[in-house]
Amino acid sequence: MLRSLLTPLRNIREPTRESTHARGMDTECIREAQVLPTTPCTGQLKDAVEQLNAAELTADRIMILRRVYELMNKNPHVLDVFCKLDGFLAFMHILSTLSASTSAGLLSSSCHTQDTLECMQLAFMVASSALDGHEDNIKFFEEFVGYDVLSDACSAFLGHPPTSEKMLGCLLSLSFHDFGLADVFSTLVVCRDLAELDLKFLEYTASFGTIRLPHVFKIAWDFMARSLAASGPMRLIVYKILEHLTQSSHYNLVVLGEANVLPLVFSFFASSAIGISGLDNQPPERRLLSKILKRLFEIGASAQDVKQLLQCAVMENGALDGEMIELLRTGMKCRWPPHISLQGSSAITQWMSDARALPAAGFTCTMWAWFEGMPLETHSLLGISFCVDPTVQLSLTATGTLVFKTKALQEATILSKSKVPIARWTHIAIVHYPSRSSSPAIRVFIDGYLTDALDWPHPAPDLVGGGRLVLGDSTPGRTLSWCLASCYLLSIPLDDNLIKFMHGLGPQYHGNFQDYNLPRFFTYEVSTSLNIHLLGSASTRDTSSLKRAIQRGSLVNENLVILKVVSEDIKAFPWLGLRPSSEVQSNSDVRYRGNICVVSRQPFDVTLWRIGGVQLALRLVHLAQTQHELSRTISILCDCIRGSWQNSEEMERIAGYDALADILRSKGHLINMTSFETLFEFLGLNFRSADTSTVTNTIAYRAIALDFELWSSTNLTMQQAHLEHFSFLLRASRHRRFNAKVCLAKLGIVRKLVFALQSTWYPAETVPHLVKAIVIVVQGRFPPNDVIKPVMSYISAHIATGRYLFGVLSNLQTCHPLGHLSSLVSTNPKEQDSFLMQFSESVPLARVVLLWVNEEPSPSIAYQVLSVIGIGLIHSSSFGKKLELLSGWSLLRKRLPSIWDEELHRAAVDLLLRPAADATRSKNTPQSIRCPQILPVILVALRYGLLVCCDKHNRGGYLRWHRLGNPLTHLCASAGPSRPVTELILGDLIHLYKTVPSFSQLFKLQSITGLLIDCLSTLPAGSENVKVSAQLTQLALLVANGNCVSHHQKQQVIDFPLCTCSHFCSTSSQILDLAQPGAKAPGPSPNSSSSMLAVVRDETLRKAIRSVIVASEKERYQKMVVDSREQRRRLGSISGGILKVGSERDVWPHLVPERTWRLDETEGPYRMRIKLEPVVEVPLESRQRQTLGMAGELEISSTVQSEPTADDAADDYDSQPLAEDILEPGDVIEAVNTVTRVSGVDSWPGLLIFGKSHLYMLEGLVEGESGEVISAADAPKDMFFVSGSASQLRSNQPALRWKLGHIVGFSNRSFLFRDVALEVFFKDSRTLLVVFLSTSQCHDAFQRLQAIMSHHTSQDHQSAFSLILRDMSFALPGGKASNLNSSQERALTAAQQQWRNRTISNYAYISILNQLSGRTPNDATQYPIFPWVLQDYTSETLDLSSLSSFRDLAKPMGALTEARREIAESRYHNLEGVGEKPFHYGTHFSSSMIVCHYLIRLAPFTSMFKTLQGGDWDLPDRLFSVHVRGDVRELIPEFFSCPEFLENLSRLDFGISHSTGEKVDDVKLPPWAKDDPLLFVTLHRQALESHYVSENLPAWIDLIWGCKQRDVESLNVFHPLSYEGAIDLGSITDPLEREATIGIIHNFGQTPRKLFNSSHPPRNLSGTLSLPVKVKRGVCEDALALTRDPRPLKRFDSPVAHITIDSSGKAHPTPHGELPHPSRSDDGIRWDRDNEILQAFSRGIIVQAIESVYPTCATFADPDTLVTGSSDSIVRIWHVSYGQSSVGSPFKHNVKHRKRGVPVLSLTHLLRGHSGSVSCIQASRTWSVAVSGSSDGSAVLWDLNRGSYVRSIWHAEGNISSQDASVNFVAINESTGYIATCSTCFLWLHTIAARPIAKLDLLLCDPTSLVSSIAFHEREYSQLGILAVGDVRGSVTLYTWNADGTPEGTKAQWEFVKVRRLLPNVDQSAVVTALQFSGEALWVGDASGNVFRWAIPD
Repeated sequence: MLRSLLTPLRNIREPTRESTHARGMDTECIREAQVLPTTPCTGQLKDAVEQLNAAELTADRIMILRRVYELMNKNPHVLDVFCKLDGFLAFMHILSTLSASTSAGLLSSSCHTQDTLECMQLAFMVASSALDGHEDNIKFFEEFVGYDVLSDACSAFLGHPPTSEKMLGCLLSLSFHDFGLADVFSTLVVCRDLAELDLKFLEYTASFGTIRLPHVFKIAWDFMARSLAASGPMRLIVYKILEHLTQSSHYNLVVLGEANVLPLVFSFFASSAIGISGLDNQPPERRLLSKILKRLFEIGASAQDVKQLLQCAVMENGALDGEMIELLRTGMKCRWPPHISLQGSSAITQWMSDARALPAAGFTCTMWAWFEGMPLETHSLLGISFCVDPTVQLSLTATGTLVFKTKALQEATILSKSKVPIARWTHIAIVHYPSRSSSPAIRVFIDGYLTDALDWPHPAPDLVGGGRLVLGDSTPGRTLSWCLASCYLLSIPLDDNLIKFMHGLGPQYHGNFQDYNLPRFFTYEVSTSLNIHLLGSASTRDTSSLKRAIQRGSLVNENLVILKVVSEDIKAFPWLGLRPSSEVQSNSDVRYRGNICVVSRQPFDVTLWRIGGVQLALRLVHLAQTQHELSRTISILCDCIRGSWQNSEEMERIAGYDALADILRSKGHLINMTSFETLFEFLGLNFRSADTSTVTNTIAYRAIALDFELWSSTNLTMQQAHLEHFSFLLRASRHRRFNAKVCLAKLGIVRKLVFALQSTWYPAETVPHLVKAIVIVVQGRFPPNDVIKPVMSYISAHIATGRYLFGVLSNLQTCHPLGHLSSLVSTNPKEQDSFLMQFSESVPLARVVLLWVNEEPSPSIAYQVLSVIGIGLIHSSSFGKKLELLSGWSLLRKRLPSIWDEELHRAAVDLLLRPAADATRSKNTPQSIRCPQILPVILVALRYGLLVCCDKHNRGGYLRWHRLGNPLTHLCASAGPSRPVTELILGDLIHLYKTVPSFSQLFKLQSITGLLIDCLSTLPAGSENVKVSAQLTQLALLVANGNCVSHHQKQQVIDFPLCTCSHFCSTSSQILDLAQPGAKAPGPSPNSSSSMLAVVRDETLRKAIRSVIVASEKERYQKMVVDSREQRRRLGSISGGILKVGSERDVWPHLVPERTWRLDETEGPYRMRIKLEPVVEVPLESRQRQTLGMAGELEISSTVQSEPTADDAADDYDSQPLAEDILEPGDVIEAVNTVTRVSGVDSWPGLLIFGKSHLYMLEGLVEGESGEVISAADAPKDMFFVSGSASQLRSNQPALRWKLGHIVGFSNRSFLFRDVALEVFFKDSRTLLVVFLSTSQCHDAFQRLQAIMSHHTSQDHQSAFSLILRDMSFALPGGKASNLNSSQERALTAAQQQWRNRTISNYAYISILNQLSGRTPNDATQYPIFPWVLQDYTSETLDLSSLSSFRDLAKPMGALTEARREIAESRYHNLEGVGEKPFHYGTHFSSSMIVCHYLIRLAPFTSMFKTLQGGDWDLPDRLFSVHVRGDVRELIPEFFSCPEFLENLSRLDFGISHSTGEKVDDVKLPPWAKDDPLLFVTLHRQALESHYVSENLPAWIDLIWGCKQRDVESLNVFHPLSYEGAIDLGSITDPLEREATIGIIHNFGQTPRKLFNSSHPPRNLSGTLSLPVKVKRGVCEDALALTRDPRPLKRFDSPVAHITIDSSGKAHPTPHGELPHPSRSDDGIRWDRDNEILQAFSRGIIVQAIESVYPTCATFADPDTLVTGSSDSIVRIWHVSYGQSSVGSPFKHNVKHRKRGVPVLSLTHLLRGHSGSVSCIQASRTWSVAVSGSSDGSAVLWDLNRGSYVRSIWHAEGNISSQDASVNFVAINESTGYIATCSTCFLWLHTIAARPIAKLDLLLCDPTSLVSSIAFHEREYSQLGILAVGDVRGSVTLYTWNADGTPEGTKAQWEFVKVRRLLPNVDQSAVVTALQFSGEALWVGDASGNVFRWAIPD
């Protein structure tokens, strides 16, 4: 150790000069090596250092150190030579010798100990003086001493209590350059409790300034961390220090974060968790820890830290931990981007190459800065220099204003308007326009707004020196603490609007503005702000540049970015690493001075996105069980979305807002005001400043704020608060116009509010608030048709029916919302004109008002009618005429008088008089008549009132009549105004006659005076009516004495008798007449029959209109009910899909149930099904929620069903939400068929939908008899033919969809011997088997598919199987047998020829024959048939060269033995003898029961077997457990491909065998399989491809498909019902007979369609059997013959990373970071890991750029699918499409338009599972799988079709380091699905189901040769698989794998076996970087850029 510490520091000057030169384009840094100056002080220092090195006694060292310390303080210039005099060597020498004595235990006395401690402190003080602010000494110490050496020297002191406290104090003192902290630990350790510690700690707070040496503090922290494990005061001291540092300054907080303090502190906090119950009474120490963690989490955290916090937040029982949730919430609120923290005198210098002047065209310089406070004196922020003096300099004053200084203008200009805030990120921009003459050349912007402008001449270029950008101020004594997120210098002056655009990107954006869709980086708030800016500036400013930037996406050309300074650019600097100087990578273009620290951690929201995205936050909300938990988790969710474009993007992509609404529905009772405010502040409302409220997130607003069913489940306070938010947006906000026209215009708010009013959701107490909300929305600035018509329709329908429509409101008597709704046209007088104009444009106001006057109107409605009429008269002089034409005044005279009250009368008088100009009226105000037509109504009401007065006077008589059953008493009591109202009418009429001159003129009309005379005829008697009589007499005299009444009528008025009693009888008679139905109101009769007919006609028309409105409103309500039900179902499906996602790699694996597996329907080559998919069980809670949801739907439905037209309306409307939910954007339905999707023995009815661009399969819905869409549960039971079980309904099953261009083939199929089925094949390796209701429907669909295939030709899948599928797809069904037969024969001939020439294997050929004969794995009754090939199941070794191992393929299975043959012949003859159709076998070689019997252990066949067995297992002894059987059955494909079907993976309980007493579990395999299902399947396949089977397979084909299919001599006749054509199921009408026939088909099976009429020809067996006839030698057969071509194919300047083979077999090598398109070699993608960008190119031109992808690797699964891996641990799946630049281009945002179709990338899936950077990736469309390798030591299998995680393959095991376990290479075998993964340590081989096969320990094989690439040899089938492995020495090793070395009696042990090693030439041994097989040749690319071919010579 001493030798390492005291290494002589020789040749210091020369290395220093070299390193300085390397750093150095800065003249201040270039220092020539000089001879040391010989000043007296220098000599003294030199002598002291030499004495110090020679001194042995501690006391002598103390004296010398004191002298050195004093000398350095008195003469600071000696610091320049301290390092050159070996001062640091002496320092380390002292520490090492002191530590040696401490370790040896030489501290024998307290005096000696004290001397040691004093010597230690003095040594640190000397070192501190030398390092304090001296850049050269600091760099010297870092490069030539090293902090790791210092750490080693100090570690010895910490093991001994006498010195540990002092050493920690000295280290802290050195890091702060303040030795007042030297005794901090020794002083505070004696404190008894935290209170005493707090008090004493105050004495040291002044010494805890800024951490000056972060590396030293890191050493101190590492030592302090050891004390945390121990209890006692020491731990509390550490906590107090951390608490103070986290609160003291941002720079200290940053240093703590980069020193990795957080993980250890959090681990202690988590390990001592007290749970939820202890939140209120936390121990003081825990509260202290919580404060520390909250501050540390503010600046971000690593993915591991956030993941650990999330894991701790959810306990084992699923409950939330309150403390952890609070920490998570605190961290999520703080969004510090990666940034650079500068403290005091510090600066960053970035060089600009050879630039000598600023760009002549101008420049733009921007920066995102954060200031902790203001400087004490002016502090330079930014300077651009081309020599010594800055050309441009921007500084910050003590007052916060900016100062601009230039070289041309020596005096600084104070920018008084440009003031920056503190503690907030601020965007500062300077733009120079040199060519502007009319406006200032320099423009300064703060946060996107122009603040200052000034003139400045363009400087002349400098003759010497290069340019540089200096950020910060290194002048000594500076105190400013500030942070820099980014700084850009652009060689173009940006427009003012583009500065606003750049500001909108935020401080977190660190790209180069190359993304063609830059607006996607905007947050919701920024997007809203820019939209408001555009809307507000539309007429005043030129915003075209901003619009172009938003539409086109990219901002500037990348070449215009001169400089960029972001945290990532200086991340290579080892800020707190303890690495030796030799490992430090310096950037020669960047120089740093002072206290600079880089924060590389991402904020919480971004880290959460990388770990699991918003799904994690949604799951936290789902787990909340209390109001407090819910409000906190909602806050976490909103905060993680608010500032993160990534989370916002993903939330929209996964329909997360809909999922949140669904989650909150079940938690409505938990929503409190905090949760409400959090949600709506996220949506854009501002509860502190309502005038700024807007909707920032329309998608979230639609899903959450407009879910009235959700908010109706909350308490009354929340319901009212929710409804009041409309007032914030549409009345209080100054952005209400923007809110209405842009944000809310297309959301259908009014219709939803009206539906909520109609529904049973809200209680009566909330209804007035709901009505108020409707009024507010209707009065908003919405299109009238969207808001007025729905409300008017509802009001009119309600009044027409006389009750509230369809909801709980029908039982309410206390509130009348319609009165408020109808008043909306008479409120808000300031906007009355414009609103009424909109109202009139939307509805015919006069007609609508009359519709409100029904047969029994209420007074409140009548009042609103008169109010609306008044407003109509004000705004339209013809309104009264319109009413008259509609007989409106007659209607009012007829309907209103009987309900006349005081309020109605006041409204009538207001309508009669013209209002004053100021809208006020008093008795002295001169008035005039406005609406004379209302006076007859008033007079008729007066007569009604007089009649009522008469009725009350004579009440006794009427009571007697009432006893006799006469209802007159009740009628008269309510059929007119009361006496006070009558008095009011008379008083007002008298007053009007006296004061309004024009009023008296109305009595010129005889009809008016006639009404008065009628009133006089009803003069009431009695003392109580004296006043009424007097008023009426007075009115009569006023009219009579006037000059307006005719002489005749005047005489009638004067001569009318005043006696009232004599008129009792006549009055009673009049009342009785009025009580009759249909009686007309008192008043003048029509003067002619024509007027009477007009009244009747208008009344009839109004009734018809009311009926139409009522019916329409009922229908609309029913549609809304259907929508609501469908929406609830959709939301449940979305939220269920998010909440049930999980795996063993989930953040909360304890919440994820153990996964089970099922056979995936995805098919590999030749329909091979060997993939497994996880089965996700829906949690019980989710099922209960779905049940509750269905109950709720029934409640709504019951309400709906009470309406007569509800069902019809729902049926007609149901298809609309259906289309919206499942159709792709822009697609249109062209045809719909009701079908049944068949899989195995299960079936699901649904709809097969043909769109213009897609094909859809939607389960659960069918077409009814009349063509309407109905639920399959409501369909007739006999609609579907179901194979063996009742049809299953999966309403939550998502719709399946495929592009039409992805259909690669289809075949017509028979189902239960009926030609009513079609099977469709898709590019994604999936298939679809559907059964139609009739042959004609099947035929129509067939023709439609033919047309699709003819328009979408594809060259991507050109295997033999795909070509055969395509041939079959063009065969015409039915009626054209010749075409069908010719197509069938063509496909059959092609397959037969390929098999005979050995181009395809036996397995492939049998698969094709199954396909051509109608067999499919989708139908268990017609499952593919494979031969039972072996008969040896007892030998230890399977000998495939022995004939005895094989079964006789010329005989059927039932006739292999003599005994079987005798039984078969006997059965045939016996049946023949009794006249029955004879057959040899009563069972079949293939049936649904046989298939399920074989696959019983593998889902979904497990449940299918139970279905066929009646719901239970068969007897244990009858289950498939041993592969030996003596019956007629053949095999299925899984025996040759899928080992998992032989294992009981789900651990099912099959019972105990009665014969053996053993539990039935896995299938017992023959001895030669060595208890390994994989070896069994492998050997079985080898047997199938053997010489014997190849030779005898034609005989077996004759039995199954050929000429011997019914051959009696071959004993090959089966039950007659098993043959095609034997049963016509369509002709059977009896249901019982039909069901029995179906059972027979299931039991007896179906013989495949006959394909051959003659004997099948033999196979060509000459030559090597494993190779095609024309291929003589192959890699597997003759690997030793491989030779390398003498010359390379191509040379690159960079290493070859990929080699692709085109369809012609030509190899195309590409360098790293580039990948050609599989079908267009001129197109492809590029990626740049440093710039975090993914680009698509076409013919060398970049056509699309996507930033913030962080790509590291990429691969094409097919021409349409790209898969990329990233350094952020995420795997992305992209869809690749091609578009044109014409109008309607599909790529509108981030793609440059070209004339030629160009590749367009669109993200489809984000796949999370890795915890480290993705290092490699491969994908296979054949298997629809992708495999990614990562630095976390794992490879992950991903399902491409579902975009989901499948399994992990781990390389990290034992004590292997993470670097050695990193998976660097992966490969997928397209033929077998095998997966190879390689790390530094291991080479693994797995099956497609992640079943391990073989493992190779690479370090044991050759530890010096690291693997650098791998590739599989591809062949349709090869007995010997080959994996090529390239290494760093240029060689390629060929490996195979087998279990031949398995010891006897043990399970099979697979291993890699070396076949050959291909060695390079001696002079060409470059690292092998790429491998690719092409046929029997191997292409090898290396690091030198060469591409060679290894091939076998002919």
